[in-house]
Amino acid sequence: MDPSREKWALITGVSAGGLGDALTTELLSHGVNVIATALELRFLDYLKPPAQGRLERLQLDVTSSASIAAAVVETDRITNGKLDFLINNAGYGYMMPLLDAPIAEIKQNFNVNVFGLLEVTQAFFPLVRAAQGMVVNQSSIAGMSGICQPFIGVYNASKMAVTDFSNTMRSELKPFGVTVVTLFTGDVRTGFWTPGHAQGSDKGLPPSSPYALMKEHAEAMMRGETNPPGQHPRERWAREVVGDLLKKNPPAAVRRGFLAELMWWISALAPIWLLDLMFWRNCRFSDFRAKLQAQEAKKLR
Repeated sequence: MDPSREKWALITGVSAGGLGDALTTELLSHGVNVIATALELRFLDYLKPPAQGRLERLQLDVTSSASIAAAVVETDRITNGKLDFLINNAGYGYMMPLLDAPIAEIKQNFNVNVFGLLEVTQAFFPLVRAAQGMVVNQSSIAGMSGICQPFIGVYNASKMAVTDFSNTMRSELKPFGVTVVTLFTGDVRTGFWTPGHAQGSDKGLPPSSPYALMKEHAEAMMRGETNPPGQHPRERWAREVVGDLLKKNPPAAVRRGFLAELMWWISALAPIWLLDLMFWRNCRFSDFRAKLQAQEAKKLR
């Protein structure tokens, strides 16, 4: 990147109180101009003119090829053809046991979190290449190897796909002078677990669910209520992430947020049987199995 030229970052999925919002504020404070994008422009009305730098608002639906193409044209105009940071932040979680998850909902989760991310990167690549810039892909601690928490399996799988795409992208884009960073985010205080963002958690288990005997605990897990306390403020998370991204030699993987570093070590070192045991206990599957056995025994009487 040319240090004498104005820097520009485009962030997908910016919303009030979210991670994209926090990144917007932090990047502007470091003198990086920001193009904040959202599904609808009205979602960005809350953004105020920054004290320093330039802030542009842009409509971008990562699941719409037409929307992506239009955003590229406008970004090209705003940045004079050079985009220093493409931050693929847009996403949401569909929370539901795999046996209960409609295939259409699973596809939609992947369309946003995975295929949208890839199509956006393909479309904006010429602008990032022109700047010798950086692609930042928002994964999660759920996208770490072996971290397969039950009842949020669709989200887990989408973030694992993001991780694999990002790792391959890092090698494939390097010859063009483009850096790729995978962002593993732990628990951060946002609206992620609120109804409407964590899809499925607001509806609960369907009446026919095979997990009906543990409905209360399963739905609590789907709402994130069983997660350990200690979420990081989003401002702290953004400050640490941007500090990593602006380093002369940024790391290939950035792990920030509550438990992010610890979960990486666990995923790297713990055997599969130990990870399975951890999730078995967290889900109270021993109690659930006992209820299932009692139910079956009652049927046989």
